[in-house]
Amino acid sequence: MSGGLQHYLDVAQRFQAGRGTDPVWLRTLRLEGLERLAQAGFPTTRHEAWKYTDVGPVVSRPFVPAWPGKRVHLEACVEQLALPGPRLVFVDGLLALELSSLEGLPAGVRVKSLREAVREEGEVLETVLGQRARAEAHPFVALNTALLEEGVFVRVAPGTVAQVPVQLLFLVSGDGAAQVLASPRIVVEVGAQAEAALVEFYGGEEDGASFTNAVTEVVLGENARLHHYKLQAETEGAFHLASLHARQARDSRFASHSFALGGALARNEVSSVFGGEGGECHLNGLYIGRGAQHLDHRTDLDHAVPRCTSRELYKGVLDGRSRGTFHGRVLVRPDAQHTDAVQSNRNLLLSEEALVDTRPQLEILADDVKCAHGAVVGRLDEQALFYLRSRGIPRPEAEQLLTYAFAHEVVGAVTLAPLRAQVGRRVAERLLGTARREVEA
Repeated sequence: MSGGLQHYLDVAQRFQAGRGTDPVWLRTLRLEGLERLAQAGFPTTRHEAWKYTDVGPVVSRPFVPAWPGKRVHLEACVEQLALPGPRLVFVDGLLALELSSLEGLPAGVRVKSLREAVREEGEVLETVLGQRARAEAHPFVALNTALLEEGVFVRVAPGTVAQVPVQLLFLVSGDGAAQVLASPRIVVEVGAQAEAALVEFYGGEEDGASFTNAVTEVVLGENARLHHYKLQAETEGAFHLASLHARQARDSRFASHSFALGGALARNEVSSVFGGEGGECHLNGLYIGRGAQHLDHRTDLDHAVPRCTSRELYKGVLDGRSRGTFHGRVLVRPDAQHTDAVQSNRNLLLSEEALVDTRPQLEILADDVKCAHGAVVGRLDEQALFYLRSRGIPRPEAEQLLTYAFAHEVVGAVTLAPLRAQVGRRVAERLLGTARREVEA
């Protein structure tokens, strides 16, 4: 079996043929995804949005969805990743009930697998599923939609303040020669005056090839608050393409923190539309590349109404032959007066062959705004290194200290203390020995 577009169209057609008893609206949604994928195909580097990221190595391989019923033993991996509290665990894209637990779920918060939500809350789910993540706008959203079945529906009732985060773990078993395609869809609805936290973990124990194509949709009611965290620590044989699509009502606040540590090729996209005045959006990201990794980040903030605020800070540490990409776009529409937007991308290159492409972008169509953006690409400060070495710290340790200090600003923005500690440990482990690492032949 060959890879390419035809392979994935065939996979989606076989998948849909076996779901004839699902609700009409869900089957229609899947069919729209399939038709859009067939029309548009997969992007190439000739497409502006994918200019610096070649997905050929991903889509040319014959990844397929996993079959239910396989016994997995990833308890150690779950213990290593999960925080105390409720969680749903997916292995190779399939819900693993034996590894999941919703004990301690706060009152007013409902968490269900997407399959369960289709059965029990189909009318509610139909109004939000596929409304923010549109298949016609994104080729990999179209693929995810064509294979729509597994995922999570999180609903936070109006006025609920959840003190405990909801955790979603997506693990890859790395089962021999299997090339697994996982297509999780996460749908989050936070009611008016409510507050919640959501943590997405992506990891695995083996180095087998895998393809995760994840889509997250977020709807925030008036004065709602959502703290979103994503830790992508998959193996370096994994491919990871993910997008998050949010819509914010009046006075809502959305904060997303993304950490990209693993994967041979990983792309993370975040977009949010301000649908009501007084909204705030804070996006923080850290990507650490080594070897031949390719880590791509793209943000798109649509200031469609007046008096909204956005802040973006993305940092990259790149070593070996790794490549980082950041493309951030802030659109201020003609009626969005009194917009306050700041966007920043800073990158640290640790080797001669590491490369970064950065493109912060402002499109301002209003005249009474306060907006700024900037990008920096550089190396370790020799004066700071000299200062540390003059106090008896060997150069390798001094380089590691400065590199971790550069990354710590993003780590320190995580408000959940247990998660901040875990991310800090993983970042430190990732950077340990990374500074001035010899480029592999």
